[in-house]
Amino acid sequence: MPALWDFTLQVAGDGEDTLQPLDIVPVGEHGHDWNPEPATVEDIDHAGGFVYMRDFAAWQDDAAATLEEDGGTTVIDASEGIEFFDSPAEDDDEHWWMDPVSAQDGVQNIANGLSAMDPDNEDHYQENAAAFNEELQELHEDFAEIIDRAELSSLVVATHDSFQWWNRRYGVDIYSPIGTSPDDAATPRDVQEIEELMQEEGIEHVLYDVGEPAELAETLSAGTDAEILPLTPVETQIDGTPELDTGIEMEPDWGYIEHFREINLPTVETALHAE
Repeated sequence: MPALWDFTLQVAGDGEDTLQPLDIVPVGEHGHDWNPEPATVEDIDHAGGFVYMRDFAAWQDDAAATLEEDGGTTVIDASEGIEFFDSPAEDDDEHWWMDPVSAQDGVQNIANGLSAMDPDNEDHYQENAAAFNEELQELHEDFAEIIDRAELSSLVVATHDSFQWWNRRYGVDIYSPIGTSPDDAATPRDVQEIEELMQEEGIEHVLYDVGEPAELAETLSAGTDAEILPLTPVETQIDGTPELDTGIEMEPDWGYIEHFREINLPTVETALHAE
């Protein structure tokens, strides 16, 4: 999953004698839906460390439990100490990395785990984490500034809802006719309620997860004359609707900061009338 991969990569850095992370999830695969092949399971079994996020994907939780029981691999839960909450989208909402402040805790967890694996290079990992967390703090402050000057306070997302941690951190309301699973579908009644909400609140933009097809966003746009804009939950690196011209071309090598600064912040700024 790109967010977790980038956090780990930022902490590990480029040292000659330091730990080198390997991303086992192929580029373009969605974080929730992917399951490892047998060869990948073998790679996990032989790894010195395994970085994961609890409750994000069942295979990760299963792998972490097995590795901890076997005792030969350091298991690093990037979510350690981060309290999930019951959001409007789901109970125990695990999408903490969407909050740049909580993301700093995840980065620190990874730094602590790598330091435990490789204590000779602890300073290296801790310094890298501190530097990256400064970037995350700047990102948070820029996000908060957009919210402060926004004329609207609600966003409509026409794909699965990974964005409720923005409600908790910044107070922006996120409405989606789809749940948190990429496989959920909206009913006609769900669509009608969203269209009525958009009319009542003067919402002129429909947002969609760039990693997923945007058919529902196109349906809502056709029914409301709303403009379609992209969002990214940093769960995939390949555009799921490349034929939709939003003026943004996502690059496969983008990290967390790029996903936010190139896509999320400009979209939120436009959708909330904060320009």
